[in-house]
This record gives sequence, C-alpha cells and structure tokens, in this order.
Amino acid sequence: MWQRQTLVDKMSDLDKLYSMKVIEIPGGKSPRRSSALAVIDPIAETIARLLTPHAEVVLHDLETGKIAKIWNPYSGRKPGEPSDLDGVDPELSDEDVVGPYEKASPKGTRLKSISAIIRPEGTVARFMLCINLDVAQFDLAAKLLQSFGATTESRPDWMFRQDIREQINLQIADYLKRHNLRIQSLDPSDRIGLIAHLDATGAFQTRKAVDHIAAALDLSRTTVYVLLRQAREAGAGDTKPAPKARRRK
Repeated sequence: MWQRQTLVDKMSDLDKLYSMKVIEIPGGKSPRRSSALAVIDPIAETIARLLTPHAEVVLHDLETGKIAKIWNPYSGRKPGEPSDLDGVDPELSDEDVVGPYEKASPKGTRLKSISAIIRPEGTVARFMLCINLDVAQFDLAAKLLQSFGATTESRPDWMFRQDIREQINLQIADYLKRHNLRIQSLDPSDRIGLIAHLDATGAFQTRKAVDHIAAALDLSRTTVYVLLRQAREAGAGDTKPAPKARRRK
C-alpha cells in the first residue's frame, strides 16, 4: 500500500512539472528564433561591423531567390530584391566556400569577394553569405608605395664604376633577386651560393672586400673565409670567374 501511494505521489509531481510555464529571461530570444537565419544573422553583422565601411555583406535566401539581409549596402541593393543568382546552383556545388574571387563595384573599383554556402540540414543549400571587400584603398596604397620605390632613370655607371662597395652591393642584390631570397633568412647553403657568386664575379680580388661582405651579411671575417673555402671546394659558382684585374704600374 505504501509503495502504491509513493508511485501515485511521483506521478503527481511529474504532472506538476509538465504543467509549469516556461520562464523567459528578459531580453532573451524566443525559442522560435533558433532557426538557421537567427544563427547566421549575428555572425554576418559581426563581420560587417568589423570591416565597415569597406565590406558589403549580403545574405541570400536561396529558397526564395531574394536578398534576406544586407549590411553596408554600397552596391545600392536592398532586402527583398532578387539575388540574381540564376547562374549559380549551390546544391550542385561540392564546395561550401567559394573564393576569394574578383568582382567590381558600381564605381568600377576592384572587389575581393568570398561566398559561403550554408546548409542547415547538412545537405540542401538554404542560404549564401557573400562578403564583398572593396580593396580600392589598398590598391591606391600599393600604387603610392610603388611610385616612391620606382626610379625614373637608369643608374649612371660612370659614377659607380670605381666604387667597389657599390659593385658588391649590386651583386648581392642581383643574386638575392634572382633566387627570391632575403638576406635575413639565408641558410648555410644560401650563404655558400652567394659567396660563390661574389667570388665568380671577382669581388674578393678587391681590397677590403672581405670586410664589406662580412658587414653586409652580418658575419665575421673568419666565417666569410670559411664560406669562401667551402664554395671553392664545391665549385658552386653562378657565373664563370671574372678575369683577374690587372694592376696599373
């Protein structure tokens, strides 16, 4: 009898539990908002805020074929307008992320764009999130830097013909450029190759060349001589050795 009464009491407690009302937290989202759109919305807005005003973020509803939301709309488009994605079939796409690819803004500036195909159920594409980054400011900055670094005239050889230091600097720069290297990241084999190149062009035949080469490569004189010996033993020169300069009497 006691066990039966206990069971009845437990069932009564369960009935009370299921009949309780859900308490909503002030400012909280309704459970109905837990859809794919509600999840994507704050993510898209976060990206738009971070990249404003240089990026337009567009969320396309692939089911309706219209723009669901748009942030920083410098293209002039609005929510509810057609997405104009007739040439895109995201359901047949094997990739969920497309790009980055190049586009153009209404003002003719270059856009760097990337698109993410969103599949809430894991298979069917439901939304497409596109980020269009206007890189016009970056292009202008690149042109400005290029204009500062460019030279308008060729180097006057007569000014540097007797400048041994300048000749060595040019030889080092030429070697690094041809081999796509940076002097700060040379490994031992790179240093041997560079020393071999300088030796082949006759750089070591000039007075105090070792001092200047050691300073340029941030090495000691002893290390330069060791590398020179290794280069000569390996016979690794970029060009044929230059003829030894004749000394004037």
